[in-house]
Amino acid sequence: MNLMDEILKRLESLHPKIIDLKLDRVKKLLRKLGNPERSLPPVIHVAGTNGKGSTIAMIKAGLQRSGLKTHIYTSPHLVNFNERIEIRGTRISEDALKEVLSECEKINKAEPITFFEITTCAAFLAFSRAPADYTLLEVGLGGEFDATNVIQNPAVSIITPISFDHREYLGDTIKKIAAAKAGIIKKNITTIISKQSPAVKKILQAKCKENKSDAIWSEDEFTVSSLRKSITHTHNKKSIEFPFPSLIGTHQVTNAMTAITALTYLKVPEKHIFDGLKCTYWPGRLQKINKGSLYELVKNYNTKNELWIDGGHNEDASVQLRKSLGFINKKNIHIIFGSLRNKDHISFLKNLVDIASSLCVVEIENQSSPLLKTVAVSDAKEMGWKKIYPANNIRDALKHICSSREGTDPHVSILICGSLYLAGQALQENGICI
Repeated sequence: MNLMDEILKRLESLHPKIIDLKLDRVKKLLRKLGNPERSLPPVIHVAGTNGKGSTIAMIKAGLQRSGLKTHIYTSPHLVNFNERIEIRGTRISEDALKEVLSECEKINKAEPITFFEITTCAAFLAFSRAPADYTLLEVGLGGEFDATNVIQNPAVSIITPISFDHREYLGDTIKKIAAAKAGIIKKNITTIISKQSPAVKKILQAKCKENKSDAIWSEDEFTVSSLRKSITHTHNKKSIEFPFPSLIGTHQVTNAMTAITALTYLKVPEKHIFDGLKCTYWPGRLQKINKGSLYELVKNYNTKNELWIDGGHNEDASVQLRKSLGFINKKNIHIIFGSLRNKDHISFLKNLVDIASSLCVVEIENQSSPLLKTVAVSDAKEMGWKKIYPANNIRDALKHICSSREGTDPHVSILICGSLYLAGQALQENGICI
């Protein structure tokens, strides 16, 4: 175990016995650190269930194409922890990360605090020490009591599509979840909101009205042309056509609408928004793998084989994934699936059962609560999956699928999905830096 891993393990050990979803621990540590959160460049604060990271990636690309410097804070990471923090558009170095984590650990003096809370404080500390034009903050859990919500006066708040997730913390109804995420809506601060269900929209409207927050509903300003692969933004009686984003999937068009709305609000020139959409990179989200050891493994069986990875992990993510499978060879698609126990794997798999040829189930490695293969296999059989294989690992699953070709069209498309942790594991095994 290297020094970085030792530091992160010690920070994880500080976790309180009960998570009470309050900001007291964060505020206390930030006070001891000199309140670095008050010295950040203007904050773009992003909450929601799905699409937060992708939306941030598109906003970042537009800002950077216009020459602006950005700090970025996202979670979780796929392979290495320092993916979570970018300073002026560059991933934080290991030495700089060790410095701020160690400083937070020392000042916290072993008092109970969650891992996300103390690492958020470390990110704020790093951001406060480097000049930049904007800080993009992704909410970790919920909104109202998320560690990032100590920010009081963001430049703009953004809420991406809200659906069921983290029910054990946020509540067992969509109304409770929406109310928690609406907690980032600030008094007299504009809120940009993605497409929402009617029930969620009503809650967000009420919160915006209560806080006198000008709500901009991004879907109201766009028309989509699948034929032209374009999104037309109509704002102040002026229409501008933008391309589909480089990120693959129909849901990314919705995320692009939100990003374009935010960048327009921030007065980023149209050309830079256009260029940013075309060059956005965000790994693990319906990502086609074009090199690496896993790529070589599947290509050795058939050069036409395709390998895809997606980190979506809830029911709505699987619905969007299903809609986006037109980008993949739907005729012979095979799923490699792994999840955590606290996720709704049944709803996720139900949405894919009638569009896939087979299901390989794996257990996510190096996680304390992976969904057991026996449970996943049993549940998959009950919901109608016909061909199910419990694999020892990702490579075993890939070999099983590639060696079990059937029919006159022997090449296969393989989708590894069900969890960001599984996506990260696959990318790490593939051996290509992200």
